[in-house]
Amino acid sequence: MYTFNVLHDSTAIAYQKLTFASYGSLLNAVASDRSIIAIGASDQGQPVGLGLAEISPDDSLSAELLSIYVDPAHRLAGIGTKLLKVLEAELLARNCTKVKLAYMTGNSTTPMLEHLLGTSNWSAPQTLRLVCKGLAQRVLEAPWMHKYSQLPDSYSLFPWTEITPADRATIEQTQQDRPWIPEDLTPFQYEREENFEPLNSLGLRYQGQVVGWVINHRIAADTIRYTCSFVRKDLQKMGRIITLYTEASKLQVQQNVPYGIWIVPTVHEAMFKFVQHRLAPYLISVAERRGTFKFLTDG
Repeated sequence: MYTFNVLHDSTAIAYQKLTFASYGSLLNAVASDRSIIAIGASDQGQPVGLGLAEISPDDSLSAELLSIYVDPAHRLAGIGTKLLKVLEAELLARNCTKVKLAYMTGNSTTPMLEHLLGTSNWSAPQTLRLVCKGLAQRVLEAPWMHKYSQLPDSYSLFPWTEITPADRATIEQTQQDRPWIPEDLTPFQYEREENFEPLNSLGLRYQGQVVGWVINHRIAADTIRYTCSFVRKDLQKMGRIITLYTEASKLQVQQNVPYGIWIVPTVHEAMFKFVQHRLAPYLISVAERRGTFKFLTDG
């Protein structure tokens, strides 16, 4: 007989193995922090399932489902459905009216998760971005990488660490006067991150002005994440962003960093299609980050 309880005290830590390691500290805080909601499922006192959510610090009416997990030996017994139902009721009792979830596809449990959400009346999942992983050397074998490898004399590449104060001022001023860079692709917000990778973060100049960049981050000793890439709109059809990718890939291969991860939000339609139709055959994997939500009511 399974029991379901809101976890309020130090016993919550016994459920730590049923969520991501990064959320272990949240289970330690359930006794003192009402923004964290943990629902435990147990069988004869032994933890077998956990639902974990957190109320937004910026909007007390909204929460995020962080994880929901059932021990494999106890699946197909309705535990996941019950966990989610009890979790939603507890969120509503704490005045939350909306809960959302973002998750990655490509895991063995993805179909079960999506089935659970569907039968629990969550919204149809929407793709938010592609997360692609590949060997940089393999990507360099794509024929179109070589097609755009040479730049006309009016262009030049430079290490992003060498961008000048004048370049920065020009980008910021022109963006303020007449925005030309999508907000999520402005470069300066990414270069400040702790794991910024100077090895192959590059800028592109055209007729002396900075018109493009690829800003990267080292997420593991053997892996670089291509976090932010952009080329000015009037130059995009010339394949200049491929030149940036080509040179960045060459640099990491030269330093024996084999893997790259590329993140492509769906709002950038041209790049999204490029990955799907051109880049995907040269990658190890292409997964989706999807989002879904549910409005909570008493009914």
